[in-house]
Amino acid sequence: MLYTLLKIAFNVAVVLGCTYLFWFVEVEDVRAAILFVAVIGLLNIFIKPLLTVLTIPITVFTLGFFLLIINTFMVMLADYMITGFNIDNFWHSFLFSLVFSLSNSVFESFFTKKREA
Repeated sequence: MLYTLLKIAFNVAVVLGCTYLFWFVEVEDVRAAILFVAVIGLLNIFIKPLLTVLTIPITVFTLGFFLLIINTFMVMLADYMITGFNIDNFWHSFLFSLVFSLSNSVFESFFTKKREA
């Protein structure tokens, strides 16, 4: 439970940090950032697995690069659904999703237990 709350807080901080880092990410307030994190989480649970399975051939052909495009599509879909959160175009959404995914990878590397072989 604590891990989940910590991850949500970290993701909200990343979204707000990207607002200051990138001029093309606009977040009106903390509520919009929290809502974005919730919506992107739900999209990643329900829609992303379906898209990943349906696009296996192109993902294999592009050596996994297409998964970044799917992440970008998830960010653009969340942007469309939320008022108070705005990213201008595809390439800006791509850069944001790249930073968001990399920051989540760093978070996971710090806070997951390593299994002993």
